[in-house]
Amino acid sequence: MFLSLGRIERIIFVGAILILLLSFGIKSALYVEANTRLAPAEGGEFREGVIGQPVFINPIIPTTNTDRDMASLIFGSVYDIAETIKHSDDGKTWNVRLKQGLEWQDGEKLTSDDIIFTIETIQNKDARSPLYASFQGVISDRISELEVKFTLQSPYAFFDEEHLKNLSLIPKHIFGDSPVQNFKLSVYGLKPVGSGPYKVDYYEKDDRGVINAFYLSANDRYALGKPYISKFVFKFYKNEDELISAYNGNKIDGFLLPTSQRIVSDKQKNAETIEIRKTMHSLKSSRYYSIFINQAAPRKDLQNIKTREALSRSIDRETLVDKILGEYASSIYGPTLYTTELKSPPTDTKTVSTSSRKPSQNDNLPAGNILNGIKLTVIVPEEDFLLKTAEMVKSSWEKEGAEVALTVEPLKTLQERILKNRDYELLLLGNTLGNSNDLFSFWHSSRRFYPDQNLALYQDKKTDGLLESFRKNFNKNNRGEDLKKISDLIAINYPAIFLYSPNLIYISTPSLNGFQADQIINIDSDRFYKIEKWHLKTKRVL
Repeated sequence: MFLSLGRIERIIFVGAILILLLSFGIKSALYVEANTRLAPAEGGEFREGVIGQPVFINPIIPTTNTDRDMASLIFGSVYDIAETIKHSDDGKTWNVRLKQGLEWQDGEKLTSDDIIFTIETIQNKDARSPLYASFQGVISDRISELEVKFTLQSPYAFFDEEHLKNLSLIPKHIFGDSPVQNFKLSVYGLKPVGSGPYKVDYYEKDDRGVINAFYLSANDRYALGKPYISKFVFKFYKNEDELISAYNGNKIDGFLLPTSQRIVSDKQKNAETIEIRKTMHSLKSSRYYSIFINQAAPRKDLQNIKTREALSRSIDRETLVDKILGEYASSIYGPTLYTTELKSPPTDTKTVSTSSRKPSQNDNLPAGNILNGIKLTVIVPEEDFLLKTAEMVKSSWEKEGAEVALTVEPLKTLQERILKNRDYELLLLGNTLGNSNDLFSFWHSSRRFYPDQNLALYQDKKTDGLLESFRKNFNKNNRGEDLKKISDLIAINYPAIFLYSPNLIYISTPSLNGFQADQIINIDSDRFYKIEKWHLKTKRVL
């Protein structure tokens, strides 16, 4: 039939067929798009750049920040493996029941014995675990192979989200017969076996023993499901410049900046340090920076609350933040973001004034009468953004007539001598709160002594009472209101000059999907929260 058609008729016929096929194809494509959605797919490799070297990859006895980062991927927490977490009515007893069929990455069974062993290791002083204080006085009892009971000395409403959530487990079948002092001598320091989303394949090191890369693969035994990204690689660098250069050279796919200072500095110079395509995740942080005033210092002028108020009011926080951290930080006026005003100090030690007002440009006008001639020494860690902060604060105080000296110290000196001896008048440093914003560890009078973290050596009976009550409050509906009272009360006594809370900046290639950008960061490794949801590939599903 087709051959009997004329030339023009054949062209028309072929054209009609092509239009029909094209229409069918378009309609099919539209149908598929309307009736399917993009979903994460397994596969791909992600390369994370970090500063430093792994030494002992262990969640309860980490040696470096790099160890912590890697341990967060290799070791799973109690939250990962718990089927239920319940507490008694008085809040002193917590029961954790595990999911069925849990396994370590080497195939061994994971049970309640591993939880108890981990707790006992933390509580062993020879382990020198940074979690020691968190689990001091906690008793763990085996109820069954799948259940553990924790008994606390006093009710603690945040035991699950502050302690259990951060409790990553180590395997008893590997470390159970070893003295804790020998843990770091074992091969499992660099070949760890955990229960987290990724397991170790191998690592590369040069002739000097410097580790260049660590290769991990997705753990199909992970309690929350096998991660989508098949391969995860850690690459190690000496400093931030090397890290950024590696990203620009397409050698890594993601890295963390502890603050936005580098980015803001680039903008001010009309430059761009990070040159290739990127997605910048600005992560809210529970970390804040303040100038802590040693309340035990013999100087009467610093013990005078009006002097401390004048020091605080003379600082233009908005300008300070804008010049150093830009839009990637929040000005603060107290130990939490709940405090949004500068309040008048108490008129005496028994009565706290309730009058308050918003900070204004005129706040610094009366300060000079009090600060004129006062001599101050501020100790500052050797960190670029903190040095710039200290210089701006110094300038503000000197405009009011104060004489200000800055003493710059390496972080190691701060930790080993200055903090240990509480040897400072004013100290610029940061605090990092937990998920609950529990301020007890930082502002209760019982936490004034090293290694506790009440850096202002702050003592106030009313604050102590509120902090103790807050820890026993299991009603989530009114916690915010209670926390604001505590935060405002601390702020009104001016034990510190609260400055800002900086965001952390995570840089990644645009191909990374599933990153949890709305999370609150407590420590650097929190950027890997829900890493099993990260994905590089997608597929269409009905």
